[in-house]
Amino acid sequence: MKEFEQSAPQGYFCTWLSQNYLSGKPEFATRGCDSPRDMINEKIVFGDGGLAYCMGESKRDLIFVFDDGWDVPYGTAFCGEAFGSLEVNKERFPFAVGTPAERLKALADRIKGIGWKGMGIWVAAQRCGADGQKPFCSADIEYWRERILWSKYAGVAYWKVDWGKNELNNEFRRFLTDAAAELYPELIVEQAICAPPFNGADNAEDAVRERFSDNKTLSDLSLEAVGFAEVFRTYDVSPPLSVATTLDRVAFLLPHARGYLNTEDELYLGAALGTQMGIMRTPFGKGADAWDDSYRLREADAALSWQKIAPPFAGGEVKTSETTLTDEYVFGDGEMWFEKVNGKRIKQTAPAVVARGCDLPDVTAGKNGVTPFVVAAYNPVGAYSVAVLPRTLDGLRRKYVGGEVFCKTDAEINKIAFFGNADKFTFESGRAIVNRITARSLFDGRTTDVSDCVIPTRKGFGIDGARLKLSCNADDESAPAVVFEIE
Repeated sequence: MKEFEQSAPQGYFCTWLSQNYLSGKPEFATRGCDSPRDMINEKIVFGDGGLAYCMGESKRDLIFVFDDGWDVPYGTAFCGEAFGSLEVNKERFPFAVGTPAERLKALADRIKGIGWKGMGIWVAAQRCGADGQKPFCSADIEYWRERILWSKYAGVAYWKVDWGKNELNNEFRRFLTDAAAELYPELIVEQAICAPPFNGADNAEDAVRERFSDNKTLSDLSLEAVGFAEVFRTYDVSPPLSVATTLDRVAFLLPHARGYLNTEDELYLGAALGTQMGIMRTPFGKGADAWDDSYRLREADAALSWQKIAPPFAGGEVKTSETTLTDEYVFGDGEMWFEKVNGKRIKQTAPAVVARGCDLPDVTAGKNGVTPFVVAAYNPVGAYSVAVLPRTLDGLRRKYVGGEVFCKTDAEINKIAFFGNADKFTFESGRAIVNRITARSLFDGRTTDVSDCVIPTRKGFGIDGARLKLSCNADDESAPAVVFEIE
């Protein structure tokens, strides 16, 4: 496996959720992806106020990924023969002319010219045409090698390999990873085992169980894939239960991952745990539905700011608490495209605490008696991070529940990031003597002297939730994100 450059985050902005909002059908409420697929073209991406301009200055640190639809004709139905061409569709992007490789290059050059770090493309796990409907075989090898070379010519940075006729075929996915490493080592190939949006669910059954390991077929395939994938995406989840669903997948897969995990739009989880991010929240969703994250856009800026200090990393010991927490939500009639959950109470369970390269934090419940999910990591660059994550329960719609978090390490650390909301956060080092401490907002860089929060032993500090919020207010409803710098 080739090494990533560790000086900058390797995350991306994905157009998929924006496509859903632009089509008027949020992903979790639509009956399919045909309508959003048509919401990707030159005007929507590059026109006034288009998708290519939606991330502000953060785009310098992100790859722009054209999702499902960029290489198929308008009106293409799900899982048709048109998928997998990797040829820029001429009707959607008429400015891109020439050979397939030249059209890809025109698209990539335009994206990079706007200021994005690079361009990525959604790749269907099948060869275009009727023959592509068959299982992967030796006849497909030159087809895919040619397309890797197109991407090399064009400077495409990322392949997001998703569903298709070979979506569960790890022989195919391993071949793509190996072929890219041979022909174009700079190309990042992301793999994913396509799963329903709930852990334990199976398309062939009525029941939805609570843990990722409950669906043995998909969990076993995922374990195999993380053993060779350069990047493995934890895959799509439902907005109401996204935290628990994603965290359980991370806890299951991360100890076995050879490369990097991409935890999609769970941004504070990714920033604190050292995973890559696939950002999807977008200004196009404002007011569109009850679960929209467009009012928390600055969380993307904060997470990326931290990952410049402590980049995503591979490897490291993973610890999970024996204690688990269960989120639950009653889906209304017709609310979810995964129809078997509509009208039902669905539960998703995950470890209460996950830690990477460090001991598990001690966590106590908030004033309402509810305990938050918490993740923490010691990054190989010598920085520490912790995130308190929201819950979804009766009467709580993905809300922070308070709680107290105590972290202790023997390492001498002078940068500690905190994400989310808590009643109190305490950090103690076994070696460092704290003389002065500042809190630097990850939203705007503003610093506040919080030396009065040093604990009497001078081995660390303790700060309450109100002081945390004062130290790092965002200009939207994003939860706090702050880095404590110790002298």
